[in-house]
Amino acid sequence: MDNPGLKTLAALQIGAARPLALLTPISDMDGMSAVTLEAVFQYGSGGTTCSAIVATSFDGGTTWRHVARFDFTMATSVKTANLSGLLSKAVAAYADLTSEGVNDGVLGTQLAVYVMSTGAYTNTTLSVRASVR
Repeated sequence: MDNPGLKTLAALQIGAARPLALLTPISDMDGMSAVTLEAVFQYGSGGTTCSAIVATSFDGGTTWRHVARFDFTMATSVKTANLSGLLSKAVAAYADLTSEGVNDGVLGTQLAVYVMSTGAYTNTTLSVRASVR
């Protein structure tokens, strides 16, 4: 695989409510066969909900498919997901993820995170890291 190792997909302060927005993608991951994701939500105060949706692309970043979704509220939390691109799956229609969902077996050549929050958080951070292999 090209460019294996630990990647930071998100490292940001969560403040005012934010609409769903894609952060800067990590590219050059041809041959990615598996990824372990860790989402760390360090709660300060305020806020209501925060979601981090990890997505992958098969077309150079034009279209993004959701592969893991992490949801947080008003508590510090660490969540993980392990995904493999080597699984044999039946043909299925693609569907965006609901709370805490995964689409396993789907890994393209890029990874990125969509972040969305409601309510105004204070002193709150979110980080999402990927161990790519």
